[in-house]
Amino acid sequence: MSAPTVSSAAGQRRDLWEPLALILVSGLLYGIAIACVGVASRAIAPVPLTILRLTVASLIFCGILLLFVRPSLRWQPRMAFDVFIIGMGNIGVPFILLALSLRYISSSLAAVLFNVTPAMTIVLAHFMLADEKLRPAKIAGTVLATSGAIFLIASNASGLRVATGQGWVGQILIILAAFAGAFAVVYARIRVRQMDTTALAAGQVFGCLAVFLLLGLITDGLPKLAAYPWQATAAAAVSAISAPVLGFWLLFYMVRKYSATLGGFAGIATPLFSAIIGILFLGEILTPIIVLSALLVLAGIWLLNTF
Repeated sequence: MSAPTVSSAAGQRRDLWEPLALILVSGLLYGIAIACVGVASRAIAPVPLTILRLTVASLIFCGILLLFVRPSLRWQPRMAFDVFIIGMGNIGVPFILLALSLRYISSSLAAVLFNVTPAMTIVLAHFMLADEKLRPAKIAGTVLATSGAIFLIASNASGLRVATGQGWVGQILIILAAFAGAFAVVYARIRVRQMDTTALAAGQVFGCLAVFLLLGLITDGLPKLAAYPWQATAAAAVSAISAPVLGFWLLFYMVRKYSATLGGFAGIATPLFSAIIGILFLGEILTPIIVLSALLVLAGIWLLNTF
């Protein structure tokens, strides 16, 4: 009689720690990606940088799909449309807005603001999903997290040693990116919950790459590799591997196995890793205002996740 009890207890511990481990790993991946985009954006304009990241991710996904996964999918027009919408919300829009925002704010500040995504995800899930409704504690958590973001925007903080005076511009861009990501998470929960995770992530990258290649041709924003320092090109490649490839695969694994809400928490540990990377390697600073606002945001996320 004791064996089933021990097995059950081990299963409960695994069920408790696996989501936490997924969140920590996800936070590390996003932290690396944001820091690398910050490095690359110093030498590469936003559209070429986005094309570089998507190209690297597309090549990796092509190899994975052709050599290992080989999912048996029948790409119908509606499915392709759904994947495209999710991809633009989850990858395309956040990529270009992040590259633009890091001209005004630090990577650690961007990571803090990206954490309004869970609050936005929960609010959207309340209206779009029948099984994920708001409760009083979640409303309080949403208000608290949002107040931290508003406090940051009002302070015009940048987190850079040499401030531009337009920190609020970068912050607004990240808020818009967070909203796009929240919408994509909920939409994925509704439309493509049963779709193969790797195929879903790959389809998003391919669709976004087509859009940004067209945008690059129109705006003369195609990458010119010979003109970039090798550090910038390497940073763009690392950011692609850590976020679109590993990070987004992990995100949709979390959405499929657990919930859209847990998917919204995918980046909750990102500010910690981003702050460490930013201070140690990028010369960024943490002001009292940024720390206080980050605590407000994280307290709100804790309420959202606890009750």
